[in-house]
Amino acid sequence: MKKNMLFIVVTAILLVIITGGCGTNPSVSTTSVTSTNVSNVTSSTSLATVDALDITIREASDYLNDNIPRRNRIVILNIQSNSPDLSDYIIDELAAFMVNHSKLIVIDRRNLDAIRQEMNFQMSGDVSDETAQRIGQMLGAQYIISGSLQSLGDVQRLRVQALVVETAQITGMINLNIPSNDRVIMALSPRGEGAVGGNRNGPAGTTQPPAVLPAYPDTGMKPEKRIPARAGNFEITRGTRVPTPIDMNRFFSAARTSLENLKYSVDSEGTGFILFTVRGGNWWCQIRLCYWQDEYWYEYINSHNLGANPERNRIHRNYRNWIERVERQLGTNYHRS
Repeated sequence: MKKNMLFIVVTAILLVIITGGCGTNPSVSTTSVTSTNVSNVTSSTSLATVDALDITIREASDYLNDNIPRRNRIVILNIQSNSPDLSDYIIDELAAFMVNHSKLIVIDRRNLDAIRQEMNFQMSGDVSDETAQRIGQMLGAQYIISGSLQSLGDVQRLRVQALVVETAQITGMINLNIPSNDRVIMALSPRGEGAVGGNRNGPAGTTQPPAVLPAYPDTGMKPEKRIPARAGNFEITRGTRVPTPIDMNRFFSAARTSLENLKYSVDSEGTGFILFTVRGGNWWCQIRLCYWQDEYWYEYINSHNLGANPERNRIHRNYRNWIERVERQLGTNYHRS
């Protein structure tokens, strides 16, 4: 009898321990909470480190990859906006996403540049379906990708569409909204405007280059090349589109025309150099284009809100794009003159 009672008591105690243990098992709760926290942290981190515009461009890329048959040749023609810099940024990022996806064949933008010059259209301007179809045929593309960025107050509407070159039929279109205060949109919008117009807040003069420009006396001699903080960094960029020996008068005329086409302002000029400024919503960058019979190059001079750090070879990623735009225009205009 005592043994039976002892057995019952021991059994009851074990049941209480097991039941209590299951009720407070930390593994179930921890797994659930950890999963939730990781998801929240990942989302927060993404929003903090990836701009809304980049996320939206990726969504547009995914849409196009899903709706255009595999291995077709495409050309990203234009994104209409009031900012060539912003249009170029969207085109470049969209192309990068689609190239990395490896489903479609993206035609090199350099092939488009020659046609763009010949047909006199801008990447940021409107292009008719007939013109798009003709360009697609010239490049051997099956699909043309184009779009626009339009202001809707607090948001910007990015529209991207795919057009069949053979029939000029639009086979897909996606509309995506982006906050107007997106960092990239604000940085690449024209001075004093948002992506498509409107005043920008900020201290007076923050978008203007210094009133006192660096002294570059016109000695009539070849400009002296500045010594960069680190060899090979962004401060000196060698030009390659104009062959040597360079006709200096022809080069100067081609350079001025190129800067005017790009709406880059010329601050000063002299024998063998042109100092110009690229401006955006709340940023600017001064660059000196130096040239002589045997070579030409671009020198970084000064900037605002571009995170420039010559010692660490750091500057906004669009810096080289601005120079490349001048290079493309310069090469075309020099050979035409």
